[in-house]
Amino acid sequence: MQQSEKVDNSLNERRDILDLLGRLKGDGISIHEMERIGQKFQEAGKRALRPLVRELWRENSGELITKFTYVLDFFDTSDWLDQLIQIALKRQDLAADGKAALMIALEGYGVDVNSPPFKKDKPSSGGSSLGQQVQGAMQLGEEGMVTFLDDFLSYPAEVQQTVIRELCNSGDSQSPRLLEAMLWHEDRELVQSAVAALGKIRDSRAAAVLQNFLADCDAELVPATEKALRRLRFLGVAVPPPRKLLPFYIAYATPPDGDGYRSLLLSRWSGLDTVGVLYMQVHERRGVLAAWGAGDLTLENFAAEVDGFRMQDDLIEVAPGYLLDLVRDALYWSRDLCYLPADFYMRRGIFAGEDMTPARYSEKLTDLPRSRRLSFLDGEQLAQRLFGDTFFSGWFMADQRVYDFAEEYRSGKDCEQVLEGFCSELLAPELELIRERLLVSADLMRRCGRDNLEVAKIVGMADSLLDNPLPHHLHPFLRRFALESMEIARESLERGEEPPLRAVEEL
Repeated sequence: MQQSEKVDNSLNERRDILDLLGRLKGDGISIHEMERIGQKFQEAGKRALRPLVRELWRENSGELITKFTYVLDFFDTSDWLDQLIQIALKRQDLAADGKAALMIALEGYGVDVNSPPFKKDKPSSGGSSLGQQVQGAMQLGEEGMVTFLDDFLSYPAEVQQTVIRELCNSGDSQSPRLLEAMLWHEDRELVQSAVAALGKIRDSRAAAVLQNFLADCDAELVPATEKALRRLRFLGVAVPPPRKLLPFYIAYATPPDGDGYRSLLLSRWSGLDTVGVLYMQVHERRGVLAAWGAGDLTLENFAAEVDGFRMQDDLIEVAPGYLLDLVRDALYWSRDLCYLPADFYMRRGIFAGEDMTPARYSEKLTDLPRSRRLSFLDGEQLAQRLFGDTFFSGWFMADQRVYDFAEEYRSGKDCEQVLEGFCSELLAPELELIRERLLVSADLMRRCGRDNLEVAKIVGMADSLLDNPLPHHLHPFLRRFALESMEIARESLERGEEPPLRAVEEL
């Protein structure tokens, strides 16, 4: 695998997309700033396009819709124009300014907005009740449901219960699908309500959801789920047999980067020639931060999605069982979160039949050849090799302070003083995490067939971080880590780029 040429920007961009969207929403943003944001989105590719389109599905302000559609121009029109048309046709909740902004944008791209089906649009009332929002979300299909679920997760408990009642009584065929996603919420009271609601929907799809949930739910939820199924049978609803579980198709993971972030991608057969997919961005201590999913992709479409992700990630094919271990680890570190990303709940079925109990991952580094303690020269040579290896292409820090140190370094301040300050402030407090990150990377390298002796040396390097008698800035790996981070920051500053934005998820 060739080392990515874009590692100096892609990892920052992935974590800054939400913050860039936040800046777009701010007052007083100039055209010049929007141009810069558009260029960053363009570099990030589909990773940035998806959340941008999702914002358009939910945004009501004509001013913000104009900003978002302006930035869309930085992407290939074929990737988003159909979505923009669907938004204009299906969203009935838009006020006049929002609708006008969409029509102006579409007209600018050659769409005849005075012809059917646009002229059949009903005039918007300028607002909607909660029930209308629920109905509208389901009418928009999966994209609309994910967007609505994203909002639902932040609602107060009493509003969430109202939504569940609306879903129960709506009569919409998509209600079971949206309630299914709620079954995996961390709030057991909410889950119990969703189970009870499914038990009142006279539709075999609701029965199928309950039947599938019964196979995977915690023991304490079994009685309520069985009761709901009995109720449906009593109402004359045909309960389908348990689903047939299909095997996983392929799994990918990236090595952790220098800040502890990594990407995971899992796919599973959903039909004879289609697959479902779940892509996640996770952090070593903060768990699942973002997710994106799709169902029933053709193999050709799936390959195209993987190619898109590979433009930003050094995806490495791994065994599905290993990836499941990494997901369980991410769920373990997500325990303090109130809820997970909406797409994770919508695609939770990809783990059907698997025990997804949150559990810390323990790297498997037993039976490695014995390696003598690394000398300083050994450490220098190993560090040099590692920072030229694809597995370590993302090993740099993207903190604002890195840019401060890089500026000092660039301005001529003594190199050793800068390195000492960098390592003392930014690396010393993270030594245990850096050691763990090295071991996780070594474990992945071993799983991918790398030489066991080299892996053993990396383990030795990791262990040396905690019993090193030298100052931190003289440790070969930490020194190289600091230099690499400052070099990337220096190059960025010389290109006139702004320091990386602090992601919204970190605030």
